[in-house]
Amino acid sequence: MKTQKLIIRILLILALLICTSAVLAFDAFYTAPSRFTTRYETISSIYIPDQLDDVNILFFTDLDYGTFMDDERLGKLIDTINSLSPDAVIFGGDLYDQNAGTVTEEQISTVTAALKSIKAPLGKFAVLGDFDHSDDTRLQNVKDTLYNGDFELLLNSSISLRNEGSQSIAIVGLDSGLKGTADISAAYANVSPTSFVLTVCHTPDTADSVPADSTKYFLAGHSLGGQAYYFFDALYTPEMAVNYFRGKHTVSGSFTLDISNGVGTTVKDVRFLSNAEVVIYRLQHKSIDSE
Repeated sequence: MKTQKLIIRILLILALLICTSAVLAFDAFYTAPSRFTTRYETISSIYIPDQLDDVNILFFTDLDYGTFMDDERLGKLIDTINSLSPDAVIFGGDLYDQNAGTVTEEQISTVTAALKSIKAPLGKFAVLGDFDHSDDTRLQNVKDTLYNGDFELLLNSSISLRNEGSQSIAIVGLDSGLKGTADISAAYANVSPTSFVLTVCHTPDTADSVPADSTKYFLAGHSLGGQAYYFFDALYTPEMAVNYFRGKHTVSGSFTLDISNGVGTTVKDVRFLSNAEVVIYRLQHKSIDSE
């Protein structure tokens, strides 16, 4: 009798494990890739002027449209972005999936309309990724799509972000460290040393090339969080996301590097322990007295 009960217990445990595995596998392949989560972060600094207090900047990256990111999924993503009512939006590169082949006029029209429909009163900005540099034709397609979608391309350059006043922060856009050319000197050339600087670059490892005193915060993508993350390994492990693969890191003991999991997928349409995400950064002015 005891042996029989033990066997039943073991079978029940095995059945539970099989069912759990099946549910996780179904979610990873059929639900998670199109489930866009929102991550909320606060960036607090004495260098953020009070006129930009509570300004929200939305960051999304790695759209990878064309293979798995289709019209339906893209529409869902745009609805998610607009529902968050961001003040400014930044795109982190890789607009079209490298494995999708030649970008068609229909695809360009679809993505352009989607980007144009994003609402952000303080501006929409973008940097290039390695997929965007696949070839000259792809690069031009990406530039045209961003321009016609009302996104300003920051190619080793900077802009001043203001909110109904003269005070500002600087947003610096670096070219991809993979296939592109990240020109550090040119990118920071017009940035005031007293400004709060938010740097955006597709490739996380480029952060090691940025002087510690040049930026306060660094946004990146590229790795997709591994897409399927197994703690000891991942499905997607690209170059230039080796020193810094996912999550947050302190670089040079100075600034924060924050790597987004991105919103698209490549190679395989799967997400496991690496949610597709958009990130909302709330700027917070910090008084000197609170230091």
